[in-house]
Amino acid sequence: MIMDNKKVKELVLAALGIALVFLATYLIKVPNGIQGYFNLGDGFILLFSSLLNPFYAFLIGGIGSGLADIAGGYGIYFIPTLFIKGIEAVLVSLLLHKVTKPLLRYGIYALAGVWMVIGYFMADAFINDSWQLSLTGVPSNIIQAIVGIVIVMVTLPLLKSYQINT
Repeated sequence: MIMDNKKVKELVLAALGIALVFLATYLIKVPNGIQGYFNLGDGFILLFSSLLNPFYAFLIGGIGSGLADIAGGYGIYFIPTLFIKGIEAVLVSLLLHKVTKPLLRYGIYALAGVWMVIGYFMADAFINDSWQLSLTGVPSNIIQAIVGIVIVMVTLPLLKSYQINT
């Protein structure tokens, strides 16, 4: 079976996205004190989700981040991460492809960040059996979301200038 160039390009970008999300999540992390950690993976989730379809976006967010949880000793978070980061990526992919105004991109990225913060608040509350303890992870997740938005806003125009989009 022969794949056309667009499909090959999408597949390669998806694989690269999973790898970069994994590396940015696994290698650059700061524990937050309640079994979670701050990382730079969100920037790459937002970046690749801005370029690819929702299916690949889910894989990039969910699998890339989930594998980093397993490799980093946070395996209990694999399933929550799969869905939190996967849905975060799908939100970006679905909504960005419907938007033409650049200013709305910020809102979409912010919405994805809010989803991530709420998702991990709920996951932490369940895992730690304490919503009060779960609150301690919120500030680092908010910072992580903001840093992710900065990363995508800086890198996406660079990639588009090199025509590395699908």
